[in-house]
Amino acid sequence: MTVWLTLGVCFGLMFSFSVFLVPLLEEFRWSRGVAAGAFSLSAVVQGLLSPVVGAIVDRVGPRRVILGGAVVLGLSGVLASRITTLWHLYLTTGVLTAVAICAAGWIATAALLAQWFASRQATMMGLAFSGMGVGVLTVGPLAQWLISTHGWRNAYLALGIGTLVFLVPLVWIGVREAPRAAPTQATRRADTSGGGVGLRAALATRAFWALFFAYLCTPLAVFTIVTHQVAFAVDHGFPRMFVASIFGLTGFMSIVGRIVFGFAADRIGRALSATISYGCTAAGTLALLSIEHSPTALALYVYALLFGLGFGARGPIITAIAAQLFPGRRFGAIYGFLSVGNGLGGAVGPWFAGALFDLTGSYRTPFLIATLFCVAGSVCFWLAQPRAND
Repeated sequence: MTVWLTLGVCFGLMFSFSVFLVPLLEEFRWSRGVAAGAFSLSAVVQGLLSPVVGAIVDRVGPRRVILGGAVVLGLSGVLASRITTLWHLYLTTGVLTAVAICAAGWIATAALLAQWFASRQATMMGLAFSGMGVGVLTVGPLAQWLISTHGWRNAYLALGIGTLVFLVPLVWIGVREAPRAAPTQATRRADTSGGGVGLRAALATRAFWALFFAYLCTPLAVFTIVTHQVAFAVDHGFPRMFVASIFGLTGFMSIVGRIVFGFAADRIGRALSATISYGCTAAGTLALLSIEHSPTALALYVYALLFGLGFGARGPIITAIAAQLFPGRRFGAIYGFLSVGNGLGGAVGPWFAGALFDLTGSYRTPFLIATLFCVAGSVCFWLAQPRAND
């Protein structure tokens, strides 16, 4: 439950950037490509730090890393309330929030969950990672309400202080590492082979690079949309609070999607489950894009339902595959290197969509390209499946 709530707060605050983007653009008149670049920088920093955080997790354990991330996350919100220039936005969103998410997010929590659960890992990862959807469901609309009633500066301040008051004590009290005296079956197998799969051995496998590029394609398909969804809908005449509620509905459906697709991955196969989830993402994106020609609320609801189902569904599946293929004491470092792909994709997607909008006045091209990355990501999952002689 603690991991579930921690991921909810972390990723709810991270993805609330799309809600804050609109008032920031209105006040400072930055171009969308430049402003969205802060979110892209966040992805770059997360990608670069992921191997480092993974190695630290292997050395000191996930609890301390998650706790440090929670502290930095709260401080980044407080400092964001003082933004006056562009580099302030890049420092708070692009660097500090990224450091916090990298430390308290899926790398350390994946290592923690891998310690506790040896079987049905996709199901358990899906249940735990569904907390991210709860965060999107609650924090996005909460941020919009705070912005509408108290302004974006006070909204940032309230969310930052709330994180320090709520999340830090929660992690301190609730996060516990698995006893080393009771290793899992996967760990026993790993220990008999000299400590499990090493980093170099993992990097030499086809499965590692297939998962790496799956992690690369996923944010290119998802972050491109999530970062600009509020601005896109507001551009086409929808009220901001209604759009924020749609954003929240997306988060709710992602709770369902993470659980359902995590459960399905353990039963119908991980590649097939991921492929179906990508289909939901692509169909949802096309529904959102349709408001360019027919701006109806129904299209936004279809977007929220379908895109939300696929939103975040691949993360638990990738984590479960990695935990199965690369067990042992170096799992944190291996997973950290895998997450570099996620950082690279997340860096390009938001900036690319904003830059193209600045050039063309439309999100059509980047949104359509995002659907193609759904296809590419699906192929990567099929390539990641162990071969008969592996």
